[in-house]
Amino acid sequence: ARPPSPQADTAQTTNAAGSENSAEGLPSAIRRVSKEMIEQCNLEGLEIAQALLSGSKTTMSQQTDKVDEVATDGIGLSSGKGGSWQYSIGLVGKPSAGKSTFFNAATAFARQRDDSDNLIGGATMAPHPFTTIDPNIGFCLVPAPPGSCPEDEDSGSSHKKVLGCTHGRDPAGRRFLPIMLKDVAGLVPGAYQGRGRGNKFLNDLTDATVLVHVVDASGTADTEGNSVGDANAGGSHPLNDLAWIRNELIEWVFTNLMFKWDGIKRKGRHKLAGMFSGYGQTQAVLYDILHSVERYMARELGRDHALDHLEEWHEGDVYRVVSAFLGVRFPMALALNKKDIPTAKQFIADVQEALPAHGALVGVPLAAKSAMSFVRSHLETAKSSTTITVQREPPVGVWECLQAALMLREPILVFPVMDMTTYEPLPGLAKDAAQDASLPNAGMISCLVGAGGSAPSSWNGEAYDPKQQHDNVLRDVLVMKPGSTVEDVFLTLKNKGALGGEFVRAEGAGRLGEKAKLIPKQEIVTRENRILKIMTTKRREWQSKLINN
Repeated sequence: ARPPSPQADTAQTTNAAGSENSAEGLPSAIRRVSKEMIEQCNLEGLEIAQALLSGSKTTMSQQTDKVDEVATDGIGLSSGKGGSWQYSIGLVGKPSAGKSTFFNAATAFARQRDDSDNLIGGATMAPHPFTTIDPNIGFCLVPAPPGSCPEDEDSGSSHKKVLGCTHGRDPAGRRFLPIMLKDVAGLVPGAYQGRGRGNKFLNDLTDATVLVHVVDASGTADTEGNSVGDANAGGSHPLNDLAWIRNELIEWVFTNLMFKWDGIKRKGRHKLAGMFSGYGQTQAVLYDILHSVERYMARELGRDHALDHLEEWHEGDVYRVVSAFLGVRFPMALALNKKDIPTAKQFIADVQEALPAHGALVGVPLAAKSAMSFVRSHLETAKSSTTITVQREPPVGVWECLQAALMLREPILVFPVMDMTTYEPLPGLAKDAAQDASLPNAGMISCLVGAGGSAPSSWNGEAYDPKQQHDNVLRDVLVMKPGSTVEDVFLTLKNKGALGGEFVRAEGAGRLGEKAKLIPKQEIVTRENRILKIMTTKRREWQSKLINN
């Protein structure tokens, strides 16, 4: 189980572009290049993606020099169209790596199907490949990124004791956000060609915002998830798993492009852009990626306006743009699972030293089975007793991994209020705070409190109560896309039924205690104006009652 080079994807990259392509109906006109050239183009695409993702943020550690070499003239990603963000995290990995275990720990066994043999609910688990057939989908709770909430920048500690939250807080007091989590079937080498469960499960990932690759860090299973018992007896090194799984994603997109390459070549850049539209990326970001690749080819290869000369492209050029696209479209965090197995220690060190590698940007060691056992015990406790014992060492690795993934494409958090001095919540959001489908159930709340966190504001110890008034200050939060405007926030609240009529004006602030200022509706929401009070021409029922009283 010797670690492979983190700089090289597997040799399988030549299979979809080799001599047998003609027999598969792929174009024979595109010029072939060597395996080494393909690997180099893949790396260049990754570097372009990392430069775009970093944008104006601090350049990634361990990659500073390389990113600077391919920096896109200081241009980050376009924000694209704003609005409410239906954020979702996709779980990928080889069979039996622990994806379903991770899913159950993160969602408190969210039931996805009738399963008489699995009375507690959740994703079906078994010690053999392809336990998961249909995707498992459920809400998980993710700690808000550092600095994204007003209380994070409060110099005093008093506010954190009284501020509300709709979904509870973790042991560190960080506000939880509800995020959709999707667990798809395990991938095996050659899935893009139909092996295992085929590319159906690759297609299941198209609505994911970011990916978490659940890695068997123990090295005790082969690439197809079969246990070999010993890391030195045919087990796959985690870095090798990173390489071939990224290769599956690359070949999935590359093969789709090759089947249409003759038409793409004739019609030019707009046809090429259109071929990426089915993978769930906004047009603005897609054109950022293509233009960055074109600038790179002009600067580093001396090939000006390369997108206007697709007839001159070789297969390495296509791999470069695919690699850049996937690096931006699916930024990836690693769940370095099974850290409690002795062999995992060195493998985890190998991976963390190599990062960023093969599209993965950050890795979090964890033991999903231990986390799931913690969750299961508290679910059972919630059924029989209201007494919750606080654990000294709660398994928070799953939460930390989900937060790391969320930070790869960080949303803007907006805090709508009725009053800019008291930060009272909008009464029109009371129903969401007590009845929304994403709210944790009694079992999950038992887990939160048992881990040393706190329950949601509207939880009274037995059930959600919309009349609860304690700790409701700054209770509500909206997960918005970067680039969202104040008007986007207004429309989101209007769609929720919290506001009516037409926009009149808005007041905003970024920090607790800060004096509110008028904010035009076209202004982009940032951390400097994230606390918002919006006034409209039409009063909702709750507004009329306040005035009449």
